[in-house]
Amino acid sequence: MYKSIDFFRFQEMFSSDHKCWNYLVKRRWPVEFQCPHCGHNRYYFHPQRALFECKACRYQSSVTANTIFHKTRTPLKKWFWAIYLMVHQKNGISTLQLQKYLGIKTYKTVWVMVHKIRQAMAARDSTYQLCGLIELDESYFGGKGHTGKRGRGSENKSPVLVAVEVPDNKRPKFAWFGQVPNLESEQIEKALKKKIKDLSILKTDAYKSFLFIPQKGYYHYPKVMSDNQKIADHLPWVHILIGNVKNAIRATFHGVSAKHLSRYLGEYSYRFNRRFFEPQLFDRLLNACVLTQTITFSELRQ
Repeated sequence: MYKSIDFFRFQEMFSSDHKCWNYLVKRRWPVEFQCPHCGHNRYYFHPQRALFECKACRYQSSVTANTIFHKTRTPLKKWFWAIYLMVHQKNGISTLQLQKYLGIKTYKTVWVMVHKIRQAMAARDSTYQLCGLIELDESYFGGKGHTGKRGRGSENKSPVLVAVEVPDNKRPKFAWFGQVPNLESEQIEKALKKKIKDLSILKTDAYKSFLFIPQKGYYHYPKVMSDNQKIADHLPWVHILIGNVKNAIRATFHGVSAKHLSRYLGEYSYRFNRRFFEPQLFDRLLNACVLTQTITFSELRQ
């Protein structure tokens, strides 16, 4: 992994598909080739088909197998540019804009690419847990062009739990967005157990669905808030984060559907959680794309 990379160095490093392929091999097998079938490390290489054949079991594999690039017909150079642009745009980049940058004729091709990359982002953060002092609140995210009732009780909007880890009650460290079916205590508890470690301190408002928290292995610090100033004092970072994400979605994507919302939120939190590692963002995301099982077009359309 490089220590830093800028726009011009990126152009130089990945100026051809051949360079991208070689780099992908190093990310897939950083030490030496390992057969995905039997684990053997010796192989034959078939250059015409770009396949590695294990000398032990004769299993043939490609460097893109079982990654988001599996069976792609899009040049790796364009995949690499898509990853670079998505991970370095603070508020994201629309599929249409990315299509123009990459010079890809079919919108559907780019649409599938960006969702596969978002899937890698979300999967990478899925096993991480927040701990310590945490601000917790909920919000609602609407679909494209939807303008309805705000806040709790909103119709046709998706409820989302938002948590921000704030060490020593100072600047935020990590964030998490969890789309839930509803805001009943049972659903909230299920989501929190996956993402927040026991004995963490949860700061919330006095919403009734949060009242179960001290009975489930957490410390709870609720507060009744009747105006914006009290909200800003008690839950400053979580509300800044919610506002930033909503503004980004509204400005860049003009709203998202509930079906794909979790991947958009995963994209935003992925960048936020690695904002102190900006020079390495591309390499970190490329590694996630190599390690993540791909999602298919049919699965995206379900």
